[in-house]
Amino acid sequence: MTALLLWVTSLVVAQEPRPGIVQFSNGDTVAGQISLTPGAELKVIAGMTLSTLTLDKVQEIRLAPEEETLEQKWRFPVAGQTRKEKWGAPYPVRHLRATVVLGDGKTLAGHLYTTVLYVEGPEQNQKVILEAKQRGKEGETFAALVYPASVKFTDATIATESTIRLQTEMHGALVALTRGALVRLEATGDRLPSPLGAELFVAVQNEAGITVGWPADHYGAITTAVRAALPAVRDFFDVLGLHGVWREPVTGDVYSLMLLERRGATTLNAERSQPWRCEVWRWKYEDTDKRLMVAGRNYFFRGIVARGEHAPALTASPKLWDLKPADGEIGNK
Repeated sequence: MTALLLWVTSLVVAQEPRPGIVQFSNGDTVAGQISLTPGAELKVIAGMTLSTLTLDKVQEIRLAPEEETLEQKWRFPVAGQTRKEKWGAPYPVRHLRATVVLGDGKTLAGHLYTTVLYVEGPEQNQKVILEAKQRGKEGETFAALVYPASVKFTDATIATESTIRLQTEMHGALVALTRGALVRLEATGDRLPSPLGAELFVAVQNEAGITVGWPADHYGAITTAVRAALPAVRDFFDVLGLHGVWREPVTGDVYSLMLLERRGATTLNAERSQPWRCEVWRWKYEDTDKRLMVAGRNYFFRGIVARGEHAPALTASPKLWDLKPADGEIGNK
């Protein structure tokens, strides 16, 4: 039996909490002082290598779906035969892959041992669980299995994270979402936090509206399926505007570009009371029965307008879609 190689990066009994932000797969965030259980460590296994880390060595942790399946309970009804009998509603199972960015910019990629983080905020404390596998209840959706997509520490070591430059030839606020986990990366000027090798969805907002990089190809049948699935999505926003559909050729995941608006009543007692969001949704698509299920979502931009007003105009741009990296930069090469 092959021995497991153990690499202990550092080991201390107690660690001081560090300031940081946790971004979840549904777009929610929580900020505060982040710590591990006293005496615990962060363990990442990649192949036969187990890396044991303390949080003081870590700049960021990102989790992304590696595999997602709908499963059912089953049994062999007749002993000695291979025929399976299934029952009950399908339930979602998601395997998560972790990428850990160290303080010197190096990265580790693999699977996490289940780890509990404690986030002490100004008003309340929250427990955040990092895990390698999620299993939902019967009839539950992938979107209901919310997971921490990014844990980013905001103290002095933030300067060590590598960045890339986006050459969009457009002025305005620049935001990207990583494909897969849809981690939101907000640019400072034209410098964007490194996507750690992940491909990007890119958006720019200026006085003319919002422009999102999106392919020109049309996915007729899948677009029709997404449009038909939208009325069944229960959401705070009552206008779900579909502006583009793309299917990732390797994973088969379907992505939709959405402009969401709230036209109904809200609890905001102000002149501006109607929220809006520009988002990307990730769907699981089953070719056999053409079934779609929302598996993840996050936003580029959001805002609030007065009743009777509308969200900024949204344009899907093929020009911003095919951005290729070159010499530490990404642009239309």
